[in-house]
Amino acid sequence: MAGRLKKALLFLILLPLLSLAEELTACYRAYFFFLPVAETCITYEDKGTDLYVSSTVKTINVGKLVKRVYNRGQAIIEKNPLSPINFKYYQEEGEFKRYQEYVFKNGKIYVKEIKYKKLSDEVERSEDKVYQYSNYVEPYTASLLLYRDSAIKSYGTILMFYDDKDYVLPYSVIKREYTETPAGIFNTRVVEVYPNINTKGLLKPKGKWYLWLDEETYIPVKMQLSFVIGSTEAILTKVEGDTQLLRRVLKK
Repeated sequence: MAGRLKKALLFLILLPLLSLAEELTACYRAYFFFLPVAETCITYEDKGTDLYVSSTVKTINVGKLVKRVYNRGQAIIEKNPLSPINFKYYQEEGEFKRYQEYVFKNGKIYVKEIKYKKLSDEVERSEDKVYQYSNYVEPYTASLLLYRDSAIKSYGTILMFYDDKDYVLPYSVIKREYTETPAGIFNTRVVEVYPNINTKGLLKPKGKWYLWLDEETYIPVKMQLSFVIGSTEAILTKVEGDTQLLRRVLKK
């Protein structure tokens, strides 16, 4: 009896650690020049055959005063082969408020989009649309494909579906270098991406983006991103959980 009780207590103690081992969270702080303007975190959960991804981004300090942004999203992605199952994204950018959901099923993409009147809960427009699925994936899967493919090929393209359109996003690995962040020093490959995406909302990509990806873990440790409202540099500030999760999933 005492032995079973000890085992039960040990399991309860180790359960949070076991759960954490199947998760990875990376958090970033974005800067405009030297001013912190936004914070974002992204979490990956290995669920066996599927990968669950969720993220939040919000403006802080002076960024919140200039243009308030609060976005959150999530996706369910099949691991083998790496392909989308479900994608949800909620946006509040300035006075733009919207919810999107994509369901990838039976060779089609079922899209639901709700646009609200400014920041109220009053629905301005609700649409349901259906598109053919032709290997153009949603943004979370597109990011994972970029992390994976850039480790194998020095240049290529990522196929992404977003805002009712198919996009071909060219990338190239331009150099390798050591990169220092508050979360540590990393040996990185620097990837140049051309996100020629004509999306809605304030965070419309502009020009070229640069990502510093850790060679060991595939985690982005620094990003230089340009939008129509300005440019920012995002730096990794914290990593929690299984740091090898992305590499393990993407190497399969």
